[in-house]
Amino acid sequence: MSMTPEDMRALSEARGRQITPPAPQTLDPNLVYEARGLYGDETYINQLVSNTGVGAGTLEQRQNALNVLIEQGKQAQAERTQTSTVSTTTGGGNNLATSTSLTGSASNELKAILRRYGLEGLFDPLAAALIGDPTLIKNTDALFGSIRETPQYQARFKGNIERAKKNLPLLSEAEYISQEQSYLTVNKNLGLPRGFYDTQNDFANFIANDVSPVEYSNRIQQAYNVVKNSDPEVLNQLKMFIPELQDADLAAYILDPSRSGQEIERKARAATIAAAGKTSGGMQLTAQQAESLALQGVSTQAAQQGFAQIGQTAGLFRPLQGEETITQEDILAGTFTNEQAAQQRIARRRRRRQAAFEAGGAVNLQTVQ
Repeated sequence: MSMTPEDMRALSEARGRQITPPAPQTLDPNLVYEARGLYGDETYINQLVSNTGVGAGTLEQRQNALNVLIEQGKQAQAERTQTSTVSTTTGGGNNLATSTSLTGSASNELKAILRRYGLEGLFDPLAAALIGDPTLIKNTDALFGSIRETPQYQARFKGNIERAKKNLPLLSEAEYISQEQSYLTVNKNLGLPRGFYDTQNDFANFIANDVSPVEYSNRIQQAYNVVKNSDPEVLNQLKMFIPELQDADLAAYILDPSRSGQEIERKARAATIAAAGKTSGGMQLTAQQAESLALQGVSTQAAQQGFAQIGQTAGLFRPLQGEETITQEDILAGTFTNEQAAQQRIARRRRRRQAAFEAGGAVNLQTVQ
């Protein structure tokens, strides 16, 4: 079949037109530029931009990670600026020390500066060092260097002490404090509950184990993802038991159950059992019932099997005229705790139903399983 001139012209025009594919989702270039200027890890930023390696993820996850980097970079920049002014602030013409003590104003000024950086415990050794050599105030590194063997210094910067044992490079005091602030920023940005991983001891542990603020942020994001992908019924039951519970509390529990408190750990086990009761047995447990089963050592697997059995014989527990009531407590006790009185009530009901069925009564087979 030959083409008409009109067909050829249309084909030529179609070939000449450019088809523009949809633009790929990319990070905001302005934020990428800002992050490069503030944060030193170019490799990680490049991976976020290219969606590869540890920087891979959804656009939202990568954008959130980039925002964390920017926040950390700003915090570190502010800390460096503040640290660089310490010498000027304390040494601007003041007579800092006499031969035996710091002057009153210098003492108060030093305390205020140390408090700003969470270094109050270092006042005594620093004051003693300045009394011994007032010129140390002109060199922050030398000043801290003069007290690094003191117990107070090693307690405050024990993350560095542990790094030394592991042959990891030590952080300067300014870097150490900046990293602590970065952990706090991550906690704030990602909404971790107050009191969770926010003490100097927590930060010392992270620093000692070379956990960067970026890695810490990634761990929290992963915990949130676990919460997001958890069994909806378990989450529903858990939030019924603890109405004020937030996703951040659950993420914290996933990160470290031992740090989240006994209540949430107990409720989490109970919620798993209650979810099995709802989905497999069609039974809504109270928090007390679910916690009681958890305390008695009923595992998730045992709960699923037991409630599946209850669901299969549900008709047995609906009383007919003249039959005694079998309560939910009886059903749970007879199924999971081997309580003899409850088991006997259930067994009597089963025998009577079986006898009625064998005599020709209108009893559903399901009720006598």
